[in-house]
Amino acid sequence: MASPMLLFLLTLSSLLFFLPTLKPAEAGKELIKQACHTAEVPEVCKQCLKSNNRSSKANAVGIANIIIGCLTSHSSNLASNMSNLASNPELNSTKSAYHHCFLHCSDAKKALNSAASELNNGRYDGAELSLREAALYQGTCRYEFVTLNETYVPPNVSFDLKVFDILTVAAFRIIEKL
Repeated sequence: MASPMLLFLLTLSSLLFFLPTLKPAEAGKELIKQACHTAEVPEVCKQCLKSNNRSSKANAVGIANIIIGCLTSHSSNLASNMSNLASNPELNSTKSAYHHCFLHCSDAKKALNSAASELNNGRYDGAELSLREAALYQGTCRYEFVTLNETYVPPNVSFDLKVFDILTVAAFRIIEKL
């Protein structure tokens, strides 16, 4: 009579042998699905990942790096928009808020670069800390607008701030699982 352990191993190995294996592209799609399903707006997350042709073959660290790349791009857009708004003479009364936001967005970009570096070096706690720092800079920028009720926030700036929040949550979810 076969031992229970031998039966277990035979059953397990036959299951593994007959189960379909995931191709690299399918594995990437599955990671994208897992990374984005908890996002407030999953389509924003998926759009970010699908915009990079490496995403279909990326592992979890690669997926997180792609999202951080999208965050960096949105921070760059925000910094540029804030700089333009701060230099607009028609918006003189809120010039300082836009200028502060420009500085916060620039600092967020530095923190995101640090997060990517930490991630690539396998220091996931450091990556999470840097990502949290970037989120704080963006939050401080948003607070500038909340405290000045009369501050005009153009739709594209509001959109980039919202997308930043959505992608930050997705990146956190991935990094905390590493």
